[in-house]
Amino acid sequence: MLHIDKIFISRLSTQLERFSQKNDTLFNCRCPLCGDSQKKKYKARGFFYQKGSQFNYMCHNCGASMTLHSFLEQVSPNLLKEYKVEKWKAGQTGRKSPVREKTDAYNFDFKPKFKSKCEFNLGTKITDLPDDHPAKKYISERKLPQELLFYTDDFRSVAMSLTKTQKYSNLMKNDKRIVIPFFDTKCNVIYLQGRSIGQSEIKYITIKLDDTAPKIFGLERLDTSKKVCVTEGPFDSLFLDNSVAMAGADADTTHFKTMENVVFIFDNEPRNKQIVDRMEKIISEKFNIFFWPKNISAKDINDAILDGIDETEIMNIISKNTASGLKAKMILSDWRKC
Repeated sequence: MLHIDKIFISRLSTQLERFSQKNDTLFNCRCPLCGDSQKKKYKARGFFYQKGSQFNYMCHNCGASMTLHSFLEQVSPNLLKEYKVEKWKAGQTGRKSPVREKTDAYNFDFKPKFKSKCEFNLGTKITDLPDDHPAKKYISERKLPQELLFYTDDFRSVAMSLTKTQKYSNLMKNDKRIVIPFFDTKCNVIYLQGRSIGQSEIKYITIKLDDTAPKIFGLERLDTSKKVCVTEGPFDSLFLDNSVAMAGADADTTHFKTMENVVFIFDNEPRNKQIVDRMEKIISEKFNIFFWPKNISAKDINDAILDGIDETEIMNIISKNTASGLKAKMILSDWRKC
């Protein structure tokens, strides 16, 4: 939205020499990137101008040409952080948005603050794979922590080895998958999930190793004395502090009923009946639930991270859009119409 760009150009103006507004879609200043003319201090050859649905910057002295986003990245990183949040709130940083650039502007170094305390041999660690390996490339592109994940050329063999039975002998042979281990609080493997990167039509396969264990990812890292975030998928949970994931629609919420501060975070799919039904169930069980603001296009937490929003900003948005009880029912009734 153009008005957001204009607001931030105005806020940036105090940092720019000889800043002036030429008209509604054109702003002028001395270029801070090259210093502009060294002989004539009154020269101002930098311009912010409208291009389509956004503002770009160009300097007629050094030839710099970039979006406002990239300009803020170089000139005012602190202001950039606020700019990205406002754009995200306005639904302007999705993958099909004009704001998304084919540069490294969004390639920030995000690393979760926690690691699993459990050690287990479940194939080849993603960290040990060459950089051009398909599994490592997938994990890297999604900004996921490599230390927690494994890779196998034959998920069937891993499943049969861990269960020590023929129960999973019907799985496809030589099925290449990223291996996602579910540990209990004592570091026992209770479930194993395989994410396909090969030709399999089944994206996820989940193997049960303990019939009595809850189907929850991240229990070995959970601190029940703090706020607990519960996401749909394991990958999303890796981006939020003290977060776990309920893998599958059949997951039991009993494990969370003794915890004081729990927030459930579902994918941003208001027209998905299965998700809406699960949200209704969570509300009926008197849990807190997060509602994605209507103007946010990211489909889940991982997408939001890829759109340039860091953990702190996401947690602020979650806190401001969490409800329970009657209020949650009313919000859900409206949200599902999006």
